[in-house]
Amino acid sequence: MNRPDAGSENYPVYGLQVKRPLKIRVLRYASLVLAAAGLFFLYLFSVNRDIPLVRIADIAPTMNFAYVRMAGEVTRDAYVFESGGIVFDMKDGSGEITVMGGRAQAQALEADGKLPQRGDRIEVAGSLSVSADQEPRLRIQATDQLILNRKRAAANPAAGTGLRLADVTAAHKGELVTVSGILKAIDVPGPGSKAPYTLILEENGAVLAVIFWNDVFQGMNKRLPAPGKHISVSGRVDVYKDTIQLKVREAGDLRVTESGK
Repeated sequence: MNRPDAGSENYPVYGLQVKRPLKIRVLRYASLVLAAAGLFFLYLFSVNRDIPLVRIADIAPTMNFAYVRMAGEVTRDAYVFESGGIVFDMKDGSGEITVMGGRAQAQALEADGKLPQRGDRIEVAGSLSVSADQEPRLRIQATDQLILNRKRAAANPAAGTGLRLADVTAAHKGELVTVSGILKAIDVPGPGSKAPYTLILEENGAVLAVIFWNDVFQGMNKRLPAPGKHISVSGRVDVYKDTIQLKVREAGDLRVTESGK
């Protein structure tokens, strides 16, 4: 039986030597490009679409794992567990909810000086945890989706309990206090470091570490007081690795004073 001429343009060639017509190959590559472009634009839409803002009172059981955004006022200072993780409470006028995060979120917020405090205004996004046996909770996924507006402390000495350095103990953890003393040393974090600025105060032989982060330094016009100056500081008492320290959240809470004033 005669076989078609392999070189003829009128007959296809079968076997491994077959070449698809140019038009089919072009359509194939074009479809792959369109599919990739579609996935890319779908990704852009998913990451840039607005995260819905919900009220606490509107949370329903069907919203378990929903990714939402909430705005309101912090009602309980953020607490960082020794094992890692963070928790604080917020309200929005319709209800109150507990906000939680893991070790990575706690470290990032602490390094950026963004640990929420009572009275701060906050907008935060996260995934809802809704179950029948407990109140709804919001779990932070990305700390860059937490916007914090600090509550300004009243400009009077009553903003914090006045204490001598020697009287500040671990029992005061979480309390707002005001202390004063001579600045003995300064520890400035290196470029790119997430460590805080540390000032060492001394008063009648007692010493206390005062710490703050870059946002406070920026608010001080990037100028630190010189060692030997007498300074007054208001902040919250904290205990880190068995060391008592005072955390400053506002540049105005640290000022140079006349000795004894």
